[in-house]
Amino acid sequence: IKLYLFMRTGRKKMFKVSYFMEVLPIIASKVNITFQLTIAATVFALIVGVIIAIIGYYKVPVFYQFTRLYVSIMRGTPVVAQLYFFYYGVALYSAFVRNMTPLIAVAVVMSLNMGAFMSESIRGALLSVDEGQKEAAYSLGMTNFQLITRIIIPQAVRIALPPLFNDIINLIKMTSLAFMLGVPDIMGAAKIEGARTFRYFEIYAAVMLVYWIIILLLGFIHKVLEKKCANMY
Repeated sequence: IKLYLFMRTGRKKMFKVSYFMEVLPIIASKVNITFQLTIAATVFALIVGVIIAIIGYYKVPVFYQFTRLYVSIMRGTPVVAQLYFFYYGVALYSAFVRNMTPLIAVAVVMSLNMGAFMSESIRGALLSVDEGQKEAAYSLGMTNFQLITRIIIPQAVRIALPPLFNDIINLIKMTSLAFMLGVPDIMGAAKIEGARTFRYFEIYAAVMLVYWIIILLLGFIHKVLEKKCANMY
């Protein structure tokens, strides 16, 4: 009834700057939760990505086929479906998942999803190292460990960093799904404010502004990093 009465009035057509300025700090105050999710997901996604990339690079029997299937599923299905499948589906058969807090559950799904994307960037970077350099390293008597640590990894890191940073930016955007499990992040705060005032125009304008500023700052860092990596060659 309250929503109906509100929609019947002309107030919904007016953008209230005063309310926008009031709700903006409320939305922005949840940035720390967004960053916590992003940092946790980034660390574990990198671990997943590196493991899958190494398996793909060496084409380890059995594990290679399994990782190809895993990457295909993670890249080919919506994150929302993965989130619900994990938190509401897998939880039916796993007490460990069932006892997870929504924040941890979201971080796990984000890690598993983005790890699949990162693995392709890392694998591509490993494969980009010239075979001639590997042969030269072996001719000098280097071991496989020395080859990887001194030749392959230093070059692969320079190639992989820019696309990996882009994946981190995508993780920031992906955190907006956390509110679906009740996590009080930026979108969670917007949902609470929307239920209280029904002024969705101002609320989601504030949400977009906060995300936009974050992405702009990270985009600037991304460009600087990309230039530095290009100058290393």
